[in-house]
Amino acid sequence: MFRLNSATMGVPQARERIFFIGRKKSLKLPDLKLEFNKPPVCFGAIADRNSTSHPTLRPSIEKRRPYVEYGDQNLKFADAKYRNLTTYNAFFSTHLLYDDTVP
Repeated sequence: MFRLNSATMGVPQARERIFFIGRKKSLKLPDLKLEFNKPPVCFGAIADRNSTSHPTLRPSIEKRRPYVEYGDQNLKFADAKYRNLTTYNAFFSTHLLYDDTVP
């Protein structure tokens, strides 16, 4: 059984996956070693800031931008501050990416 993270494979994403690999004992194969040590690819390294093909943010998202704090994983927290609520479960699927983190 192996737990692998694509962030250690030179891929610009952090996804952990579990792999189960079965082998027949009678084959007497050597132990399988899956070790990846590539440096992480952060969002800032792949972001295209010069493209004009990206659509502008929807007004509903743009209104919440001033309420985003570094480290927020999604817009849910900014939305709660925008609405002056302690918790609110809107915009939880609107993920925020930072230049120094792996998407």
